[in-house]
Amino acid sequence: MVPKRLQALFTTLYGDIALDELPRIMWLSALLCCIIGGFWLLDSLKDTVLATTVGLEHQPKAKAISVLVTLVVVAAYNNAINRVRKPVLFYVFGAFYGCVFVVIGGALAHRRIGMENTTPDPNRLIGWLSYFAIESYGSLMVALFWAFTNATMDPATAESAYGLVVAFAQLGAIFGSTLATQAKTLHISFLYVVGGCTCWAVCGMVYGYESLFDVDDAAPAAPPAPGRKRRREPWCALFFDGFSLIARHSYVLLLLGISTLYEVVLTVLDFEMKIIGRARYGADARGAEEFARLMGQFGVVVNTTSFLFSLLGFSYVVRRLGLPATLLVFPLLCVVATLVAYAAPSLTSLFAMTALLKALTYSLNEPALEMLYLPTSTDIKFKAKAWIDVVGARSAKAAGSLINNAVQNSDYLRGSLPQYGNVPTFVVSLVLLFVAVRMGMAFEQLLDSGDVVGDAPDAEATRGGYELVKAEPAADNPWARDLERLHSLDDLRPESDESDDDSEL
Repeated sequence: MVPKRLQALFTTLYGDIALDELPRIMWLSALLCCIIGGFWLLDSLKDTVLATTVGLEHQPKAKAISVLVTLVVVAAYNNAINRVRKPVLFYVFGAFYGCVFVVIGGALAHRRIGMENTTPDPNRLIGWLSYFAIESYGSLMVALFWAFTNATMDPATAESAYGLVVAFAQLGAIFGSTLATQAKTLHISFLYVVGGCTCWAVCGMVYGYESLFDVDDAAPAAPPAPGRKRRREPWCALFFDGFSLIARHSYVLLLLGISTLYEVVLTVLDFEMKIIGRARYGADARGAEEFARLMGQFGVVVNTTSFLFSLLGFSYVVRRLGLPATLLVFPLLCVVATLVAYAAPSLTSLFAMTALLKALTYSLNEPALEMLYLPTSTDIKFKAKAWIDVVGARSAKAAGSLINNAVQNSDYLRGSLPQYGNVPTFVVSLVLLFVAVRMGMAFEQLLDSGDVVGDAPDAEATRGGYELVKAEPAADNPWARDLERLHSLDDLRPESDESDDDSEL
């Protein structure tokens, strides 16, 4: 009885997975676990290093500049992804970041330029290098993993295994942040070396994957026919095309708003928590280790909560509330969090609110946002989404950093970030709530009609400011195919005792 129950539970959580595909899935799960684990280990340390070497008051500037650095790295990645085999990209970027983090770890052990020198100075480049390297590593390697997975695994199998792969990723995040809590014992410099070794381990795991499994991932595009030149799209075309799609379709504009505005709130709350925490523990070496331990604990709480909710809670919430109502949960929590941070700006309250919001970002908000792309064209799914996820999200973080920087650098407002910084974030939270309401209404409209948002010359109608293409048979239409894999349109509506007829596409 027990094995059958476990099998039923596994099927409920992760779908039907062929036994011969399990080794491949587990290998990919371990690969993502290694990537995410290394990132969370380093991410838990980056603010400590920045605070000790440069000064935590410079974090808003570092976050704003990191937007530009990340865009350069992602642009290079987008330019190379269709020109070389994806495993080669793993080897190149994995080896590069591994060397960078090991070098940073060695520098941090140095008496004068490392962590023993507790006098912050904006000219100490090691703090800036550490921050930019970790920020760009997280954006690049996760994107590369999913590109690699989609190219080397059968789409149906990948969809069934998604929950298992993500769950393993959260376990890596828990382990990495837990290891960061031991900074006082293991020393921050050594942990950077460990983070660098995880990058090299990623290279080895990708090599092992290539050796054990069939990799159909493509190599560079096939050469053009004789006498014809291959059309090479500029690297920046992705971003400009995405922006054009956002400007033409109000549905996609709503997607931009609901996918980015919450980053402003999180950036401000996160900085407030770190400012208070840094002030509590002091600026000496012992204080730096205690602060690193605090950030490690923060990562453990965030990722443990996210892991449990992603494993057990998301599907239930969507089934009970429906997707439009689910979209309102996170904005409402943002409103509550900003009010709590304004009324009771303590380390405990900010720790709890920020951890809750970040955990639900990974386990509730982002999966719900991904569903909103179902009734959209292929161009929107790829070009506009890439612009929203990379440019839009990073720009929102930069906007939050500007709020932090404006308050911190103001002679009148200095020292009052929890009070004055949460006034604009409260307004942003209300705007986010309004956008979520409009987003839910637009999604319901598309759910009822079966239309697809897209830029097509033969669009039959324009409704609500966005172009619509009438849904095609399931064999030809991605929207219909996605909905079939979800089994029913009603999976996205609240559960009801009354049986309604399914909407037809």
